[in-house]
Amino acid sequence: MLSAMNLRAGLISELGEREGDPVLDSEPIVAWIQRLTTMSLEEASRWMALAQEDFRAIPIEKLLVMRRLKNALNTLAHALPKTQVEQKHPELVPWLQFRTRLP
Repeated sequence: MLSAMNLRAGLISELGEREGDPVLDSEPIVAWIQRLTTMSLEEASRWMALAQEDFRAIPIEKLLVMRRLKNALNTLAHALPKTQVEQKHPELVPWLQFRTRLP
């Protein structure tokens, strides 16, 4: 799924977003990220604060969830300048700002 979304984001970045287009619509990327967001931003923040003390204290399952989410957010960030995602989905803005702190 990551490769397909990276391809979509790259095309959106080059050609611009086209709502309703089977390839150039950013909504499938947003829906994918929403499916991957299985923890709250507050929970992720607590885990990352703990990681500063001892990274090994974070369960591997939590690390994997956060890493998948970071990869997805990076994909969206690639296409972001050519989309209206921040206006349509303001709930993603804090995640996009936090993504650099994710593992």
